[in-house]
Amino acid sequence: MLEWIVIGLLVLIVLVAVYYYNKLVGLNNQAEADWKQIDPLLQQRLDTIPNLIAMAKRIMKQETDLFTGLARAREGAMSAKDIKGKIEANQQLGSLIGTLYARAEAYPEMKSNTTMQTAMEALSGIEDKIKYGRQRYGYTVQEYINATTQFPGMLFAGLFGYAKDKWPYYKADDAARKGIDAGKLLED
Repeated sequence: MLEWIVIGLLVLIVLVAVYYYNKLVGLNNQAEADWKQIDPLLQQRLDTIPNLIAMAKRIMKQETDLFTGLARAREGAMSAKDIKGKIEANQQLGSLIGTLYARAEAYPEMKSNTTMQTAMEALSGIEDKIKYGRQRYGYTVQEYINATTQFPGMLFAGLFGYAKDKWPYYKADDAARKGIDAGKLLED
């Protein structure tokens, strides 16, 4: 009788281990797939920005600080090697793109320039796709972290080599938390 209880417990442990192994593999694969959806959009954004800057420079001559910041942020995003670096660099770039949109509102000739409008709409569409991808990625990362930190999953995550911090989060940067000072943007 005792043998059957021990065998039953061993079978239960094996079944739970198989469940958590499959869950961790699935979440890891989903996080990787979600990231692979975001990464080309980030590259598309990087490819669109130089054209947008070139057009905007002609119209917004006094905004050199913004253009310099955008160029530096783009270079940083292009040179980022790992996912965490790409996330951080693209968050800074996204913040500056938001500033560009806000400052562009003060230039009527920018609003009436159809080429500029087309480029800004294209970039805006890319930004929307990135936001959706980041949201999906964030949900997957949260589920992955829960699976690797909650009991009993944490036991199996350690056993199978899945670290809770393998997939970095997107976080709002300080500039995004502050918002935009419209008064400063409209100053001459």
